Amino acid sequence: MPTNAQGAGPTKDDQEPFPDKEATKTTRVRKKKGVAYPALLITQNSRRFYFSTIPVDDLFPSCFVSRRDDDPLTGFQRGLNESRANDIAQYLAAGSGSIPSNIVLSAQTSTGFSYSRSSKSISFSRAPFGFLVIDGQHRLWGYHKCSVQHRVPVAIYEGLTRAEEARLFIDINTTQRGVPATLLLDIKQVAEMENAREQLLRDLFDKLQSDPKSAMAGRLSASESVRGKISRVTFNRALGGALESGVLMDADPAVRYRLLSNYLNAFDAELPDKRNLAKSSYFEAIFEIFDEVVRNTISVHRSAKQSELQQIIRPLAQLDFTAGLGGKATLTKKALVGALQTTLRKALPISGDML
Repeated sequence: MPTNAQGAGPTKDDQEPFPDKEATKTTRVRKKKGVAYPALLITQNSRRFYFSTIPVDDLFPSCFVSRRDDDPLTGFQRGLNESRANDIAQYLAAGSGSIPSNIVLSAQTSTGFSYSRSSKSISFSRAPFGFLVIDGQHRLWGYHKCSVQHRVPVAIYEGLTRAEEARLFIDINTTQRGVPATLLLDIKQVAEMENAREQLLRDLFDKLQSDPKSAMAGRLSASESVRGKISRVTFNRALGGALESGVLMDADPAVRYRLLSNYLNAFDAELPDKRNLAKSSYFEAIFEIFDEVVRNTISVHRSAKQSELQQIIRPLAQLDFTAGLGGKATLTKKALVGALQTTLRKALPISGDML
């Protein structure tokens, strides 16, 4: 898929192919041939566009993108990520995946693009730099790199100026927002896509949320990011490391839950400002030191009950992380972890029977 920022046809300097030599070869062979495909005409307000499906070999060689890095004056697309295109190609080749969302294209005058009402079809010439990719460059390249030659669903505009193409790109990327990561994670169970680690984290999240004795009851949000609550994404990120090493790794499920509950309840009991426990950076920071706190508590008190954990946690919970920040802002996660670790190591008591 060549790149050209102007849309009126490539200049000699602009003719840098999409990073695939075979695509350039195919373009040279087919550039004078015309094709036609059934299409559906859609009119929305003052705009018309055409829905169709086109074999990737007929489409890819004629497509190009207008990258901002290549042309600061009129370019508007982001750079291409080949690994993302490879992932799409592998997904499409797996035999069970499908991508129903269409590629959005703008037909250039060089294609001779036209629509026949009688046959309800579109026709165009296979010309290099014939279709500007407004949305879906990674999907299109993924289709091209796929070992299976699929038909590509497309929505094609015609007669757009470069300014109109850029505005359409902005509209697509500002009004059509992706699904939040929290919701995608929450519905993995429904889709039967959870791995063992995700299932374990889900069970812990749900139990801490529903247990009336849990400090996190009412402070967790399963399917969306809510201010003042911990989302599944934050929860999984915070507990992930603690589950992969240390005291939780091989613990019995019931013991694991009790230990987590004791730990969170101990912080909740000692924190002057209870709201800190539901702040993402603070929640993640306290689990960075989870293993160290638990091991120190067991070493000193021979127990990891909530009351014993509180004695180790008490000086940590008293730290004022808004000092010097106007009482409103908080430190970064990295700074929080550093302050907690320093305080923990200073506060660890040494008694004669330890020597």
